Amino acid sequence: MSNITVRALNNDEMNLWDSFVETSPQGNIFNKKFWLDAVCSNFEIYVAEENGKIVGGIVVPNVKNRIYSMPKLTPQLGILLGKENDNIKYNKLISRGVTITSDLINILPKKPLQLEYNFSVNYTNMLPFIWNGYNVNLKYTYKINNTSDLKVVYDNFDYGIKSEIKKAMGKNIRVSEDYSIEDFYRVNNLTFERQNAVIPYSLEFIKKLDETLKENNCRKMLFAVNELDEIVAGVYLIYDKDTTYYLMGGADPDWRKFGVQSLLVWEAIKFSSEINTAFDFEGSMVPSIENYFRKFGGTQTPIYSINKANKIYDAMYSFGRKHKNTIRKFLKSN
Repeated sequence: MSNITVRALNNDEMNLWDSFVETSPQGNIFNKKFWLDAVCSNFEIYVAEENGKIVGGIVVPNVKNRIYSMPKLTPQLGILLGKENDNIKYNKLISRGVTITSDLINILPKKPLQLEYNFSVNYTNMLPFIWNGYNVNLKYTYKINNTSDLKVVYDNFDYGIKSEIKKAMGKNIRVSEDYSIEDFYRVNNLTFERQNAVIPYSLEFIKKLDETLKENNCRKMLFAVNELDEIVAGVYLIYDKDTTYYLMGGADPDWRKFGVQSLLVWEAIKFSSEINTAFDFEGSMVPSIENYFRKFGGTQTPIYSINKANKIYDAMYSFGRKHKNTIRKFLKSN
């Protein structure tokens, strides 16, 4: 019989959670308390404990009433498991993970209007969720797992990406960090405007998040600037001890053809190499974006997600996702 108990953490215990995140194979910046405070106004953290030690946990963000979904700009959360002894047999490792996960599943809402949730790239055993009636879906990102040898990394780029980088350099594009979050938001918004879409987060939201990340020394902005000192592209990176993430980006439509975005991604990968981390493109399921990220030579990496919903709400939610840009434009105009 399992000696594992599950409970919600109190606010004064969040340092215990952050320490656990640091050691868990599934832990990342998105599970840290400071990140959650910046992107989500209402969440609970549940931990599985054994003999007074945290052996697993999960963040449950409650968007509104019985609606649970990923906070803005948060691509991964999910089950976190404790680091096990290196000598543990594989079948025992899987069994223990199943036990801890099953205990944590028991605290999840039984009848949500909507529960949609992404897991860490390092969490792959979805059987307990399937057994408990969840729909399991698959998304992909691309990761450059080893950035230590930049020559090897560059050699793995598609010819077209290399050509774009050279084109940007030929235009005397310089890379700078000396601009504000307002400047980044402006260039980030250009990408959404080009796609006839509404940017899904406000400047106020981004400024609050940026302040938090600066305080915790885990973000970097890079800008591509032309000879007229005009910002023509920008990328926003965040990082923890293991990975640098391409969180946001944007470019002036008139300058995209000159490879300015590809130059910035290359500079971002160089930064990732400097701090000895993997580089995660936080890939998209949009074909054109996926195709672009793929050309940088990263490893295609699955991200599992789960979904459970009331049937009527699920139909409404699916309609909303399909027409999200039209709805955002309507709400913005009113």
